[in-house]
Amino acid sequence: MHVKVFSQAQLQKLLLLASGSERLRAHFCLHNSHQDKVQRILIGLNKGTYIPPHFHKNHWEHFQVIDGDVDLFIFDIDGVVVDIIHLNSNGDSLLVEIEPHTIHTLVCRSQQAIVLEIKEGPFIESEAKVIPSWSYTEDYQMYSRNKIVSRLTNLTIGQDFKIM
Repeated sequence: MHVKVFSQAQLQKLLLLASGSERLRAHFCLHNSHQDKVQRILIGLNKGTYIPPHFHKNHWEHFQVIDGDVDLFIFDIDGVVVDIIHLNSNGDSLLVEIEPHTIHTLVCRSQQAIVLEIKEGPFIESEAKVIPSWSYTEDYQMYSRNKIVSRLTNLTIGQDFKIM
């Protein structure tokens, strides 16, 4: 029998890796292979990380906050915020499951957070996520990460994600 245990020390190491990462996040795969039917990933997030709004064509996705505070932003096809769900390890909402074709992103509200992501496999990079044309990529050619994250974190329901 094989049991995987992820300790507090490993969680702290994940957060340290995220702090040292250019993207301000790091992940640890709990699954054995990209071919596994269920992908399980621990993600360490730092405040200020930017995950472009995206959707998955054929796969659901599940997020559970292990530590910290994050907001899940849901967008319509035009980039308008239709919902913001606050997820907190000590709050009312601990986890969420997202259906395919739901445009979403996470914003880290605490200094750091750890999120467990579970999604359908297998993982095929070319099909992993679709970034809508109105979203900003992580190349930061048009705007800096700070400007993009600032706009995103201040959005409310009914506003679109355009930087003016």
